[in-house]
Amino acid sequence: MALHTAPARFFKTAPPYDKDELLRLVQKTASLGFKAVQIGPLHDYSRIEGDFLRGILDSLGMARSVHVGGLYDARKFAVAEEEMDRARRQIRYGIDLSREIGSKLVSIHPPFFASMSERDGRLLPKARARFLRLLEDEVNLASRNHIRIVLESFCYLPFIFEGLNDFARFVSGFPPEKLGVLLDAGHVYQMGIDLFEATNLFRDRLSDVHVHDAKLHRDFRRATHLPLGKGTLDFRDFIEHLQECGYDGWLTLEIQGSEKEIVEGKVYLENLIGSI
Repeated sequence: MALHTAPARFFKTAPPYDKDELLRLVQKTASLGFKAVQIGPLHDYSRIEGDFLRGILDSLGMARSVHVGGLYDARKFAVAEEEMDRARRQIRYGIDLSREIGSKLVSIHPPFFASMSERDGRLLPKARARFLRLLEDEVNLASRNHIRIVLESFCYLPFIFEGLNDFARFVSGFPPEKLGVLLDAGHVYQMGIDLFEATNLFRDRLSDVHVHDAKLHRDFRRATHLPLGKGTLDFRDFIEHLQECGYDGWLTLEIQGSEKEIVEGKVYLENLIGSI
């Protein structure tokens, strides 16, 4: 079990985090029994001192990964160098921080259109082509530093992908050891996508799983990042399928909730894994 530090209300805090607040979050995460922490999204943080953070993580015996996140405007991505440069700077910072703190994974988001009404069929292929070119450069840089870039599974519109198979075809253009997939179970489920199908498609690249409860509701803000038990996702079936697929990576808890709800979610998943 890992804990993602991003959503607001984690331990009654809200990003952006300064150095002292990040230290407190990491120490609190360890005190609750988590064995790993995911630092990010980096755009919500003050500049992080990698050597300082690595020393803290090492002293606590915690594994670590980096989540760049980043919501990149697909319309601007298609036509403006500035948006592509912004994404490159953020991903490059994630790679640099991963190297400094000893992380082997850095996860990122694909670009998206602000709404379905803004989605432009002429701009979509341009945004995808530019994102592909950006990924080719950054994946190779990360690989030279023994770091794997992981693309989060925003495989649906208004992101630049049109479903699971489209997303899978895109990532298949990269060697699995260089580009992995971060399966966000809550978001995929909320969109009505079959989690079993997603897990099967990504099984050879699956590097991390974001865990939060969700509902089948149009408004993702109200339907995702829920404490476990507050949505309708069947975690027993999902965990069983992950195990059947041979997944042995982290389950990264990513909920908006109280400390009590975070701990309850952790205990629930650990008991569930132990009982299967």
